[in-house]
Amino acid sequence: MSIEDLGDSRRAILDVVRRQRSVTIDALVEVTHLSKTAVRAHLVRLERDGAVERTPLEHAGPGRPPVAFSLTDQGAELFPSSDAAMLSGLVHYLERQGAGELVEGYFADVWAERALDVLRELGASDFRSPPLAERLRALEAVLIRTDFMPRIEREVDADGSERVRVCECNCPLPAAARASRAPCRLEVQFLSEVIGARPSSVQICTKRREPCVFEFEFRGSAGE
Repeated sequence: MSIEDLGDSRRAILDVVRRQRSVTIDALVEVTHLSKTAVRAHLVRLERDGAVERTPLEHAGPGRPPVAFSLTDQGAELFPSSDAAMLSGLVHYLERQGAGELVEGYFADVWAERALDVLRELGASDFRSPPLAERLRALEAVLIRTDFMPRIEREVDADGSERVRVCECNCPLPAAARASRAPCRLEVQFLSEVIGARPSSVQICTKRREPCVFEFEFRGSAGE
């Protein structure tokens, strides 16, 4: 779901909720000039889609306490953000100032922390001992937690060779990838360390709607 997919009424409701942080149905009716029935129906749909959530209000009198609606994190992400442009601009600025090593160092730290997360998920001190299946499971768990929306596939060919494909359906770094090669190059190093092989094919996205795809091949069985 994107903000462009919403009708005018639902978009207007979300805009009010965002501006007021927490808003009741009656307040939405007053501001949007929609009927209460229409507002309720739109809120049910937005709540089902994960864009808004109910927040009980303090109520001293008798009867059921009124309910307000506020944006979820998912709902907030529907609104345009300049974060990507700011990040891209910062990376360009640092490299123009001859501080490309700072960009390199920052993303090296990012992927080093991801590697530690995978090791913690494995309960291991290095990537040599755990079998490939466990490493892939731990990698997937870490990528899920960091919002990459991964899909990891493992295939075995008739000759016993294996192919691992890591698809990141929601890479959060396309702006940085457009500005510098460092984030993606260091990510390839991270994935190679976890999986135990260099990728045979790399497809890097520069737009949020495109996936990043990394393929790894093992001649003969990977043995795990």
